[in-house]
Amino acid sequence: MTDEEMKKVAIKASVFAAVSIALMLQRSATKHIMITDAAGAPVDRGKSDSAYTLLIDDNVPKGKEDALIIPLPKSVSSDNIVLEDRYMDHELSIYIDSREEGFYLDNPIVTSLPLLESAVCINENDTGSVSLDFKLDDLYVNESALTENSTIEVRFFKPKDKFEHVVVVDPAGGSSDTGALGNGYSEKDVTLDTALLLKTVAGKDAEHDIKLYFTRLTDADASMEKRKALIEDSGADLFVELSCDGVQDEAYNGMAAYYNDKFFLRRLSNAEFADVLLQGCALGTSGEVLGVFPEKEDGILDLCPVPATRISLGNVYGNRDEDRLSDELYKSKAAEGIYNGILEAFEVME
Repeated sequence: MTDEEMKKVAIKASVFAAVSIALMLQRSATKHIMITDAAGAPVDRGKSDSAYTLLIDDNVPKGKEDALIIPLPKSVSSDNIVLEDRYMDHELSIYIDSREEGFYLDNPIVTSLPLLESAVCINENDTGSVSLDFKLDDLYVNESALTENSTIEVRFFKPKDKFEHVVVVDPAGGSSDTGALGNGYSEKDVTLDTALLLKTVAGKDAEHDIKLYFTRLTDADASMEKRKALIEDSGADLFVELSCDGVQDEAYNGMAAYYNDKFFLRRLSNAEFADVLLQGCALGTSGEVLGVFPEKEDGILDLCPVPATRISLGNVYGNRDEDRLSDELYKSKAAEGIYNGILEAFEVME
């Protein structure tokens, strides 16, 4: 190797080392914090004497104009922070397990974002643990990072700016609305179990850029107005309602799909979407299939401006469905089938 070649190799090695060190420093300076979905979860506003409005400093550092900057006590690490995206209510809640009581009485959050409607600190206990509750003017995708300056930086994006496709999933029932009652279980429990399994399936998909929003992830009841608002606010491409049939006939068994036949959508009609989704669900479970039918009852499907389907996972009174609907493996396979049906629907639409 000549002297000139050796010099080139040395220069390349130096550049590689510098880039590597810069990346290491950047990664050590920020640590992403997971924001969990808390759709439909009840919000505890605290008592009036345990909550107060957060101080806001709008003198934002250069380059941080798009961020909400939240100071943290020095003792707080990422293990002491839980962020919940309450997108049904356009809220972001940040729980901080701290030992510095009254920290946010003296330390303001920093932001000039117009999307922030209110910012409240709720004392969780007498030792400094708090919940920071931010009310936003719309539904946003949130990204957060813990910086080396002991701050959380949160940035906000519209769903369609971050994801190629958006789907709203509506597990029927919730709270006092039990839906059809089976032998030892209810429709609301079956649909919630399946929704949680569907969320897990979607979370493992690193290949497709799809965001699933759920009208509930707990035993809560989302109003018709909130469900309709979620479809609109999220810019959803598809809507899936999870349900069970309540036909009081033990011989009536199998999955079915229902659709709105009152209007036609060009790229993917409601009937086509129902068929695709039912096929995916049937293939996943190898279960009985009753077919695809127009929806007879007025409901959320009538309000959807996008392809929408109600999937019945089975009949709670069916002598064979009764065991299926209480079987975790069946619900898991149904969730996988529904997700595969969603993927197939997007292929048809493209």
